Amino acid sequence: MPHMRKRYLEETLKKDLRWSPIVSVLGMRQVGKTTLLKQNPGTYLSLDDESLRNSWQSGDWSLLESSQKPIIIDEAQKLPGVFDRVKLLVDRSRRPGQFILTGSVRFLSKRDIRESLTGRTSILELLPLSLRETHSEPLRSFAANVDVGMDERTIPEKRVAHYLNYGGMPGICFKRDAGVRRRMRESHLETVLMRDLQHLVRTRVPYIKLRSLLQILAQAQGEPVSHRYLARRVQVSAPTVIQLLTAFVDLFLIKPHGKSYYFVDCGMASHLGASRVENPLFHMERWVHSELLAQLTYHHRAGFEFYPFTTRGGARVPFVVELEGRPPVAIVVDPSTGASEKSLKSLTAFRKSKRTAVTCVVLHAGTNAYESSSGVACIPYPWIA
Repeated sequence: MPHMRKRYLEETLKKDLRWSPIVSVLGMRQVGKTTLLKQNPGTYLSLDDESLRNSWQSGDWSLLESSQKPIIIDEAQKLPGVFDRVKLLVDRSRRPGQFILTGSVRFLSKRDIRESLTGRTSILELLPLSLRETHSEPLRSFAANVDVGMDERTIPEKRVAHYLNYGGMPGICFKRDAGVRRRMRESHLETVLMRDLQHLVRTRVPYIKLRSLLQILAQAQGEPVSHRYLARRVQVSAPTVIQLLTAFVDLFLIKPHGKSYYFVDCGMASHLGASRVENPLFHMERWVHSELLAQLTYHHRAGFEFYPFTTRGGARVPFVVELEGRPPVAIVVDPSTGASEKSLKSLTAFRKSKRTAVTCVVLHAGTNAYESSSGVACIPYPWIA
């Protein structure tokens, strides 16, 4: 297939199958989970298959007993009883690599499923293709290796702009026809909001309001969210907004970042109106978030913290990365061609808030990397990829 790419998660999946009896691969609908897993040996079963669901609902679990391992159960959340059955089989034998469960809903959002999987599964998340992944290039780990002398100019700014528009959903981002991409994204949204969402919340909020809420979020990425403001804009209650935001996170549409949110797929955010925002800083930051999230998720998994830092005095550091055993890395994004005084002051405020050493970075829109007199690494923002 022309859009096939080697996924960064592949090697981690193989490693985890060597020690964990269950590996859960989660991620947004159509992010490429099935394509990735069908490349592995074993038995593939999909709960999109109504006959299979009916067979298991009637109590006929013989297929799980007799099939070649690992058994891949796609869209496992569609039949919650499968988790108790898998738990029973795994408790009989803790041999690694028995089951791979996939889902486009976060399993641990449901208590009964959480209790079935606790201590028995490795949980992996498959993100949309990163910019480098779309070009079959290796993934960097910028926060673990900040270097003003790296001079890696392999990612031109125009590729960043292209990625922000097209995103990284494998079945969509490689379509050249803009009309086809729009129709595919609308179909994707309708499926997620009208079907998948119902697995999490039995909401009667009409589709047009659900989509409107996502549009508002897409154009306000990185900004603190007011539940009351969103409720007024969409004309639903504040508790309903909170419930829906939680569900959007559990469906892998958005990621919390402090008191704000970012979309998991840049292309979907652009489709929902992010591309109409005229502020260059907004677009730089949403790409930086996307790139850092991929690097941290695949290189460091659970061993990182990723959050913003702000003060009442106006200091703003949109991205702080803490890796185990390393100093915090504070990252400010600057739309000018170097480090502005405002950016440097924000980093100084963060430094003062910490009692440990801090690595400070300004990602700017210029073309030269340098170190400021105060020891801040000032780097062109595309170089982080």
